[in-house]
Amino acid sequence: MISPDGPGPKRAILAILSGALLALSYPRFDLFPLAFVALVPLLAAAGAATVRGAFGLGLLTGITFNGILLYWLIPVMERYGGLPGAASIALLGLLVLYLSLYTGAFAAVVTAWTRRYGDLGLLLAPIAWVALELARARVLGGFPWGLLGYSQYRNLPVLQVASLGSVYAVSFVVAACNAAVAVAIPRAGRGPRVPLWGAAGVLAAVAAVHLGGALALHMPPAGGGAGEVVALVQANVPQDRKWDRGAEDAIVGELIEMTRRAAAAGARIVIWPESSSPLSFRRVVPARPGGAPDPVVEERPGYADRISAVARELDIELIAGSVDYRVEGGTIRALNSAFRVGADGSIGPTYDKVQLVPFGEYVPLRRLLFFVNPMVEGAIAEFAPGRRFEPLPTRAGPAATVICYEAIFPRVVARIARRAAFLVNITNDAWFGRSAGPHQHLAMAIVRSVELRRDLARAANTGISALVDPYGRIVQRSELEERTVLLGRVRPRSDRTLCAVITDRFAWACAILTPLLLFARRRARARDAPDPARDM
Repeated sequence: MISPDGPGPKRAILAILSGALLALSYPRFDLFPLAFVALVPLLAAAGAATVRGAFGLGLLTGITFNGILLYWLIPVMERYGGLPGAASIALLGLLVLYLSLYTGAFAAVVTAWTRRYGDLGLLLAPIAWVALELARARVLGGFPWGLLGYSQYRNLPVLQVASLGSVYAVSFVVAACNAAVAVAIPRAGRGPRVPLWGAAGVLAAVAAVHLGGALALHMPPAGGGAGEVVALVQANVPQDRKWDRGAEDAIVGELIEMTRRAAAAGARIVIWPESSSPLSFRRVVPARPGGAPDPVVEERPGYADRISAVARELDIELIAGSVDYRVEGGTIRALNSAFRVGADGSIGPTYDKVQLVPFGEYVPLRRLLFFVNPMVEGAIAEFAPGRRFEPLPTRAGPAATVICYEAIFPRVVARIARRAAFLVNITNDAWFGRSAGPHQHLAMAIVRSVELRRDLARAANTGISALVDPYGRIVQRSELEERTVLLGRVRPRSDRTLCAVITDRFAWACAILTPLLLFARRRARARDAPDPARDM
């Protein structure tokens, strides 16, 4: 007999199956229909368990899912973090275990609800799922990589609901389908049954979301006219070559040559990726005796002049990633920035990356993890976060420019894009090699275009670069480790989606409802408990 307090072999197999089905729903497997039933084995296994046992089952699902999803972090930490293989595996294990706590909490919450409400508790499961996704995106700086809704980046009809409630709304729909299927499966000892029409109603709502999204895909474009021709420069510079001082001139020359080709083809806005050039537009001049008391930041002679001259000559606007510096109170702050170079050769303004990559651009808990170094090279100080959420001005309108990892944070992108006409994402995914990492990163960036109904121009150093329309359709894309220039148009828009207005308030509503439902359960249990004094 299987104890309800522990996973048990049969329940453990079901929990592991859920994790595997979830992982298969994401790139590079891309079997996204599986996501609509992936949670069913976990829900079935947890249904007859205690709350504690359900937590263990959810933990097992999370470990399986996150371990498969994020396997590629091990070689990244080994090659660029300088960590031995055992330490890389241990750090990934800690991350996977942390992320799996949320899946465990989900299973525990739903089990608590089903013990009180029966099948209705199962149908409430998407509320708990979204609440915990929001927590994962916020706690300890947040790590919303691989949220359930991202599995549907190729399922364009369902993906359109993101324009109403962000990626969390897509997660809600997928989780609701799982809950409805779980309710339809007969199971003993699960409390009050909800009539099958309740599950059928949920499935009908999911179908309605699909139908509404399919209709939205056939709506006429709302962009402003023909738009502007943009070019995405993918120079395919390997990480080890980029920081070779002997290759600096050659790399800059290649970027300029590709930019000339783009301008000759009609591009008026050219976008270079994050960290595309080994040189920065500005440099720090150390304090000298008899000079300024603090270090001074100035434009780098030669490089800045060269890029300015190219922009003037070609009559183009350039958005390029570069390290930037600020000096505050005698302390140097390094910033991961996007520079806008005007057609008149002016350098600036800039957007400074707000959401930094833990262990990549800074090390959290530095005193505890003293042996870990940031993996980003090219800066003379650990990166500091930016403080402004401002788009960059272009001839096509304000461009909400987000850098690399920021693209996976709906609230960050929405805040930058409040007055933006289109989206720009510059990134350097060379760290990930040819693993699933670049494909997963692209999938998450695509969802931002649907949430905000904006064209997305995504320039990646080694790929995958892409032009994406406001409905998530990939208009053009490059391959990994390909040297190429992508050309297309961005059509500025000024309308705002519901998601742009409410950002993640839908998820916050789920986060508020979850403890309220748990509290109501406790109050109801206390009310129903026998009163010894009354029974005397």
